[in-house]
Amino acid sequence: MADTPAQSTPTGHTPTAADKKKLNLPPSTTPPLRALWLMLRNHKVPLIAAIILSAVSAAVSLAQPMVINRLISSVGENAIAPYVWTLIGLLIVASVLGAVQMYLLGRTAESAVFTTRRQLISRMLRLPIQTFDNQRTGDLVTRIGSDTTLVRTAITGGLVDALGSVVTIVGAVILMALLDPLMLGVVLGVLVLTMTVMVSVSSLIQKYTVQTQEALGDLGADMERSLGAIRTIRAHNAQGRMNEELDGQAHKAFRASLKIAKIEALLWPMAGAAMQISFLAVLGIGGVRVANGDIAVADLVTFVLFLFMVAMPLGTLFGAVTTVRSALGALTRIHQVLDSAAEPVDGREVQLTEGEVIFDGVEFGYEENGPILKDVSFTVPAGTMTALVGPSGAGKSTTLSLLERFYDPNAGQIIIDGHPITEISRESLRGAIGYVEQDAPVLAGSVRYNLHLAAPDASDEQCWDALRHVNLEKRFEGDEGLDTPLGERGVSLSGGERQRLALARVLLSDAPIMLLDEPTAAVDSQNEQLILDAINTTARGRTLIVVAHRLSTVTDADQIIVMQDGQVESRGTHRELLQRSDLYRELASRQLLSD
Repeated sequence: MADTPAQSTPTGHTPTAADKKKLNLPPSTTPPLRALWLMLRNHKVPLIAAIILSAVSAAVSLAQPMVINRLISSVGENAIAPYVWTLIGLLIVASVLGAVQMYLLGRTAESAVFTTRRQLISRMLRLPIQTFDNQRTGDLVTRIGSDTTLVRTAITGGLVDALGSVVTIVGAVILMALLDPLMLGVVLGVLVLTMTVMVSVSSLIQKYTVQTQEALGDLGADMERSLGAIRTIRAHNAQGRMNEELDGQAHKAFRASLKIAKIEALLWPMAGAAMQISFLAVLGIGGVRVANGDIAVADLVTFVLFLFMVAMPLGTLFGAVTTVRSALGALTRIHQVLDSAAEPVDGREVQLTEGEVIFDGVEFGYEENGPILKDVSFTVPAGTMTALVGPSGAGKSTTLSLLERFYDPNAGQIIIDGHPITEISRESLRGAIGYVEQDAPVLAGSVRYNLHLAAPDASDEQCWDALRHVNLEKRFEGDEGLDTPLGERGVSLSGGERQRLALARVLLSDAPIMLLDEPTAAVDSQNEQLILDAINTTARGRTLIVVAHRLSTVTDADQIIVMQDGQVESRGTHRELLQRSDLYRELASRQLLSD
């Protein structure tokens, strides 16, 4: 049977509670406003410059009504030309200041978002492995994308604009007080009442933004899962079921967004009604006061112009409140990642060259599942091959994960070349281990890109030599050679080719220890033999620990460790175990060891 292209884990069932588990991230410990400050503090210079320009621009704008006041008063004196030119100059200055301010705002926002995205990427790549065990990675991607975009919008269209609006409003109110305190009192009464109601209502926007972004994160995670298994979904005619599931997630995001839209729909009419009431009150009261001779027509016109100047920034301020509230909700999700502890940087740098591995009374269990490994002890001499066999759930793959320090034992210790691995830095430890996972992941990109993952400085000659040793040289000898694209998750490769490419990667790393997790589990007999030949080539002079799925993988092992229920049931060579282990004899008789 031909070896078919590898597929992701099939989906197409109704997700269970376990399927819907979120990433194991603790709540953020950083208050949203502090999070915003932390984001902006390294960009203070352009931000402060933008604020200063905003204040200067507001002052220039506030001068315009006063110039118009003098222009109206001078109409009968035929001396309006200086005021006209002054007004034109103020308009030009305000435009130039506005352009520079917008550039500084854009630069500040882009720089802050760029820095935050770099922090998110760095932290995500260093989160403990157990964070990813629930496989809701699409939600993490959403935090880098749409969450940071919301924050960018708040900086450019909200935060500094709001500060400029406050300057304009305060300045206009002061000048309106000098013109007519009575009319100002009426205007402030209406506006203060309206703003009190609006600010209290707008606090809900932050809450619903978090709900919206979480729903979008779930949608992204489910979409990523579905696209990763698109062939399986099509093969089982499951497009309709997947569509319904994704449609449900989209509706969840829609409902949360609709709540925000309803609040915004309430806020803007309130702001508009407040301004209309203020204008009507000013025109009515002002008309009476002009008729009574209490104020001049020019002062009334100037007061109305100032009221216009309050109306526009007030609208901007209301919009900024909505935008900033949304950003604070997004920042809560961003800092949920940034506040999460990264994988500890501990231990010391150690040169591991021999490859002797000792498990001494090792016990381990995931927090919610109880013990998986129980008092596991065995020794792997340097330069030998050890096979781990046993039924599903026996703890074989977990044993390899402990060697890589993806997790640490709850009891006992693992020793390599005389050093407990908890005393070795993870970088030193993993540099001494070549690890091939069960599904041998291939990254989207070229052959060279995937090989350089293990050895960034490897020459093309070294890459071709590694491919030659695993019988892949001819596969990539075409026009593109090492630049051959492999597609998303290596979709252009068969399962056997993916395994052999992973072995080539290990060969380039020149690690003294090799860990192989069921390398022949999903391939046909022809590719199985190619993989076995590749393993024999790459394992020369190295310590090899292999989780074995097929009998052909283990018969030549120097020792075989039989595991059952997290314990070592027996150990020995193939011949020895056939004599003394009932479990091994049963597995061997089926010619297929349980995965």
